Amino acid sequence: MKEFDICVIGAGPGGTSAAIESSALGARTALIEKDEVGGICLNKGCIPTKARLRSASLYDGFKHCLEFGLDVKDTAFDLQAISRRSTEVIGRLRDQLDQSIRSKKIELFKGEASFVSEDTVSVNGEAAVRSKSFVLATGSSPRPLDGVRSDRRRVFYSEEILGLEKLPFDMTIVGAGPIGCEFASFFSVLGTKVTLIETMDRILPREDKDISNRLEGILKKKGIEVATGVASVDIPAMNSEVILISVGRIPNTGKLCLEKAGVSANDGRVTVDEYLRTSSGRIFAVGDCIGRYNLAHAASAEGRIAAMNAAGIKTPMDYSIMPMCVYSFPEAASVGITAEGAESKGIAAISGRAYFAGLGRAQAYGEPEGFIKLVADRKTGLLLGAQILGYNASEMIGIVSVAMKGRLTVKGLSETIQPHPTFSEGIQEAAANLQRQLK
Repeated sequence: MKEFDICVIGAGPGGTSAAIESSALGARTALIEKDEVGGICLNKGCIPTKARLRSASLYDGFKHCLEFGLDVKDTAFDLQAISRRSTEVIGRLRDQLDQSIRSKKIELFKGEASFVSEDTVSVNGEAAVRSKSFVLATGSSPRPLDGVRSDRRRVFYSEEILGLEKLPFDMTIVGAGPIGCEFASFFSVLGTKVTLIETMDRILPREDKDISNRLEGILKKKGIEVATGVASVDIPAMNSEVILISVGRIPNTGKLCLEKAGVSANDGRVTVDEYLRTSSGRIFAVGDCIGRYNLAHAASAEGRIAAMNAAGIKTPMDYSIMPMCVYSFPEAASVGITAEGAESKGIAAISGRAYFAGLGRAQAYGEPEGFIKLVADRKTGLLLGAQILGYNASEMIGIVSVAMKGRLTVKGLSETIQPHPTFSEGIQEAAANLQRQLK
């Protein structure tokens, strides 16, 4: 049996971040992963879907090339070639991550981990690692819908749909959260007739209402049928060639034997405090297995904080500036709180907007759909949040995140000169509109 200072279970974004930070802090570090390093995000989620969305975006551009004075004939796509490119991207990134792990002298164990006691875990049933502290980063899996199983022929969950070899004529997507909206955008652009179903009263129910409502209208204009407020979903009654179920995720903690380590969990989600410490003082947890934010960048941030706390550097996790992105066509992104959320907390808030249609770069690119909304404290002028719908929203939201982290006021942001023509100058315009209201 080998002994370590910190052992990380799970090599997804949260786990690799924790392991690398632990090693940088001088801790003898072990990392256990049952599948490939990089976790779901790199191998079956974030990266393969974004690679496919890029292919779809380019194809969509070719379909509209005449609007830009270009005549490209015989435009076509090859779904299997799109998948091969995605696999190549994954391979390059995984090789880089493997090299980074080796260079940090982190010892990697391949296999299924489970606790034998509070300080020992087995790998594939054999006691292998004893550690002073642990970081759990076991991620999550697609949430099943009322016992509906995937057959990988007609009914799929999100991680399985990537293996589809033939484009279906029509598809029903159950669940209009980020994953559902992204796959709806992808398949619709390639020519599949898509129906998007959501049991809540709007798509992207966790996002700003204005984003949800406007994106729904845009998706409908693109030919996607959207049904919200659906009381019940009857899979056997659906006639679509393919059905994709995307109704959330559940934590991968069932095989960890948490009770042997004295770790409490609620419905599979590991319970942690502000330092990401579990009910066992020597065990920490991050990412989807704690379920605060099922986001790769949230897991990475939590991984660093958990490693610091495991190493004795007491540091609370700050969730106040956590950007969220949806890579649909167009993209949606947000950070901080909405005006309604601020009011619910007793903060007098005010919001200001700018529209993509008024931006020179947006018109030149043929991307006039969308808006930028900034939220600020009416009394202090400090930025509280932002909601963006439109081209490259996922990149633009970072500007607001940096501004919030630096406690920049609306006045300061409005006076920060942005280059012209760019999409980012819309942020300056929204800030200027907001500043006029504050005067």
